[in-house]
Parts: sequence; structure tokens; C-alpha cells
Amino acid sequence: MTTETAAKKRFKPYQLSIAFGVGIGTFTLISGIVPQLTGWENTSLIHREVFGGIPTAFKVAFYTVIPMMLIWGSLRFADRVRNWERGAPDRRKTTPKNVKRRLADYRSGVYMRTLLRDSAAGLMHSMIYFGFLVLLGVTTVLEIDHQMPEALKFLHGDVYRGYALVGDVAGVVFTVGVVWAILRRYVQRPYRIRIKTKPEHALILGVLLAIGITGFGAEMFRIAQGQAAGVNLDHEKWSVVGYPLAQLVNGASASTLTTWHQGWWVAHVLTFIVFLAILPITMLRHMFTSPLNMYLKDRERPKGAMKAMPNLTETSLESFGVNVIEEFTWKQLLDLDACTMCGRCTSVCPAHATGKPLDPREIVLKSGEVMAATASHAPGGKVSAPLSADSEIKINANSLFERITAEEIWSCTSCKACDEICPVNIEILDKILDMRRYLSLMESNFPAQLGNAYRSMENQGNPWGMSQTDRGEWAKDLDVEILDPGAPFKSKYLYWVGCAGSFDDKNKKVTQSMAKLLKRDLSDLTELVEIEKDGVFML
Repeated sequence: MTTETAAKKRFKPYQLSIAFGVGIGTFTLISGIVPQLTGWENTSLIHREVFGGIPTAFKVAFYTVIPMMLIWGSLRFADRVRNWERGAPDRRKTTPKNVKRRLADYRSGVYMRTLLRDSAAGLMHSMIYFGFLVLLGVTTVLEIDHQMPEALKFLHGDVYRGYALVGDVAGVVFTVGVVWAILRRYVQRPYRIRIKTKPEHALILGVLLAIGITGFGAEMFRIAQGQAAGVNLDHEKWSVVGYPLAQLVNGASASTLTTWHQGWWVAHVLTFIVFLAILPITMLRHMFTSPLNMYLKDRERPKGAMKAMPNLTETSLESFGVNVIEEFTWKQLLDLDACTMCGRCTSVCPAHATGKPLDPREIVLKSGEVMAATASHAPGGKVSAPLSADSEIKINANSLFERITAEEIWSCTSCKACDEICPVNIEILDKILDMRRYLSLMESNFPAQLGNAYRSMENQGNPWGMSQTDRGEWAKDLDVEILDPGAPFKSKYLYWVGCAGSFDDKNKKVTQSMAKLLKRDLSDLTELVEIEKDGVFML
């Protein structure tokens, strides 16, 4: 079997996405069928009756529609994964050497350590995130107990009391977090949020708020309905929100309470269905893409180092840098779908702060628009674009420069602040530098000021155009030895100075001070090297 044949037979990531959705959908469908066949019931007096007071038709609809939505969502998400597969290879394999570090990066992201640098935003997001996770866990535990034989059911007695308390507290935390998010976006309106608020944000926050409110509404009338039927529900006092609310409608008739319970239950299910519908096609997809991106953070390169360029004299490549989506790596394309649009990169960008055309968030979002609009594998030839996509803007080619201007790319100072502040480890600077390489090497499109520097590097080997014979002048009055080209190197330590430290008047002072410190503290530092020209090493 050839390598090409083996590659074709291997499972692709988008197929795993589909398999996951089909598997979860099938499991959900089966979990609705099994209790009907077994008839296993929880006979404890202190428990919660699953689907209590809900007509059979509603239950059938629930276990039919939810699996369908799960499968549909996996197909839409698979379209996004196939977009990533358009990218070039990128070695991000997990090995015994890096697995511990990657898990640490993942934990750091999940615990929102970067987000919590802004305490208000971090706490608000944590309330939504962890509240939702606990609510999802509460629902899952209830369904697991529902499937168990009578002898193995565990959700009764004190376990149920604790379960009810945890569920209601998580619901309060989640709902308060969503309300806080709405207030931040539409009332407080910090700059980085205000400049990028779109109608889709309202949809997402509205659906999340509806999930919280309808959940409490359904619980409230479920308890009130049971009390009206004469059932002793004192154990529901542990539902610290639902039980007090139920007392507000205690005097209503049983039929009225049943109708209201069913109405709130249907509303709760419908809001969850809408949530599943928008999950793969809106910013909510970062629930899956952001944790994956955190895990795949690159630490193989030293911080600040550029990606290596191929040898220009030996490669058969016809294009250098990045012009089209396929010239990004698959990890860089995953970045585009992992963006949460929080704007932290915008808030720390010095170019943006001084009125330059660059907005790091826009680089990511505009690249995502081009990727989404040129996805020929997806239905209609495209997948849903990021939230910022303007319907009036038409993308007619695969070039990133359909949406991104050279002025934006050249405004970057390469400070890497955007990468450092990103809560989901998006590598923004790499994208900018890759596009800058294309503009410089393929289009000769660069600021006029760089022309002199390029000519000086070509003629003299340094951007200042200084003679190479002056390279070691900074060390003239210091007791250091300059290593000549080809001379053997015997010292334990080597200090590479570079062109800035050799020719720039301000940097020469830094070089001299550093050399004195090294001579004082490292007795084995006897030689300093100055044999390479600029352009060979980036310092």
C-alpha cells in the first residue's frame, strides 16, 4: 500500500467530527427508547420524576429533534474542520515530551488565567462558562439516573437534595453572568466591545438568557404542580430558587399549573434547540475550537522568533509568504475559528492606539471571512463567516488581500502584545509576518523607508549602511577579544551583538554595558563574536 493510498484511507479530522455528532445523537435517541422498554422507575419518595407531567408526544418530539440537531451541528462543524485541512502542514503532534506542557497550557486557558487579568470580564465569563458546564452536568446526571435499573438508581434521598442545590446555584450563577454580559455590552460598553457589537451578539446572549429563565420557570411550575396534586415535595426546598418561586403560584388550580409547566418546559427545550442550531455557525463555536487551540499552543520556537524561511536558492517554491488561505498552516486556519472577538489584542496594540490602520482582531476576522467565503467543499461554496462579516462586502478571490490592506500589515511593530494577551492562544503575529513576507518578496510592496535599509543590507550587510570595518568599533576601549571569521572558538560563552548593537549609537551603549557585566560575572567569557551580516540572524 502506497503512502498516498494509506493517507486516503486514514480517518480525517472532519470525519471524526461527523462520527462524534452521529454517536452522541444516536446515544440520545437510544436513551429515549430504553426507559420506555424497561419501565425502570425510581420508587424513592425523595427523587425527581423525569418528564413528570409532560405528555408522551412532547417526549417523542424531544428524543427525535435533539438527535437530529446534534447530527446537523456535527455536519456544519465538519465544514469548518475541512476548512482547516486546506492549510499547509504544521507539526503540532503530542509527544511524551510535550504532553505535560500542553495539558498545562490547556488548563491555564480553561481556568481563564489570561481572561482574569481583566477581573470584571474574567469573572463574568467564568460565571457563564462554569455555570453552563455545571448545568450541562446536572442534566447529564439526571439522564444517566433515568437509564439505570431501579437497584442502581442513585438520585434520591440526600444525593438528590445536594443535586437540587447544586443545580439551582449553578443556574443562578449562569443567569447572573449572562445578565452581566448584556450590561457590559449594551450599557457599560467598553471600547474594545463597543466597536465590534453586532446583532448576532444579541442573538447569542438572548438565547443564553432564555435558557436560564425558562429553566427556572419550568422548575417553578413543576414543583407547584406536584404540590397542587398533593405530593409531599419538602425535599424540593433544596431547590433554592425553584421552590420559593413555586410558592408564589401555590393557589392556582392543578390544570392551570400543568398547562404552565408544559408551556415553560417546551420553551426551555426550544431555546436549547435554538442554541444547538446556532452553536456551529456563530461565535459560540469557540466552545470547541478555543480549548483545542489552547492545547496546540506552539512552544517549540523561542518566544518572538519568526518561522524559518526556506532556502531561497534551493527551494522550488514559486511563492513565498502568504497570499491565499492555503498558504497558511492548518493551525493558523484553526486560529481563525477559535477567535472569541473579545478585542483584548486590539486594546494592547500600540499601532492601533496611535491611530494606525492596524487592528489585530480585524486581521484574524478578515482572514476568517476569506476562508469562509472560499470554502468550495461546503453547501453553497461557503461556511458561516465570523461575526464581523459585512454582507455588503463581496469576496471574489481567495487572496487575503481582498480584505486586508498592505497598510494594515506594515503598521505592525512586531511587539507580540496581541499574542501574549490572547486568552485562547491565537498566533496573530505569525499571520502578519507571513503576509508581510509575501508583500516584500513577491510584490516588492513595502514602505519607502525600508528601501534604503534593504539597499544598505545588500551593499554593506547592515541597515545603517555602515562599513563592515567599523563593526567592532564599539569594543575598542574594552578588554574583549573579537573573534575573527574562521578562528576556533574556545570560550564557554558567546555574546552575539548583531548590527543594532554594533552600529546604532544608542544600542552601542547597551552593548558596551552588557559586555562589561558579562566580563565581570562570567570569567570564561573571553571572546565576542562579530562575523555575520544582518539578515542571517533576527535579534
